[in-house]
Amino acid sequence: MRFQFSFKHMETSQALQTYAESKILEKIKMFATKPVDAHITFEVSKRDHKMHCHFNGGDGFATEVESTTDDMYKSVDMLIDKLETKLKRQKEKIKDHKGHFNLRHINEKGGRWSETKEDAIDASDILKYEEARKRRASGH
Repeated sequence: MRFQFSFKHMETSQALQTYAESKILEKIKMFATKPVDAHITFEVSKRDHKMHCHFNGGDGFATEVESTTDDMYKSVDMLIDKLETKLKRQKEKIKDHKGHFNLRHINEKGGRWSETKEDAIDASDILKYEEARKRRASGH
């Protein structure tokens, strides 16, 4: 994963970069299997501390997440929560789109309910889903 950091109206902070990078890597590794580029912008405007992230996957997947609080470290934590929620939602949409069951399925031996393991979904699956969604929306 490649990170690019920008700072607007504030001094660069290696500690803030390291903190944000470690938190983002922790979450991205749960959902993406291919390399991801991240452009992270930290900005201070009056009392607001804003963090904006733009992610590009190696296969064309892209998403953006933003958070604003009164402290930059809180902004990082809030952004991580939003990112996790967004990636989980996209992963579930793709799983539903592919016809997978989310929670349970009937076991073929005896017809019992059993838990399913989550299938690994990488950015290429998300890209395919988004392209299909755009085609349906445009009427093609």
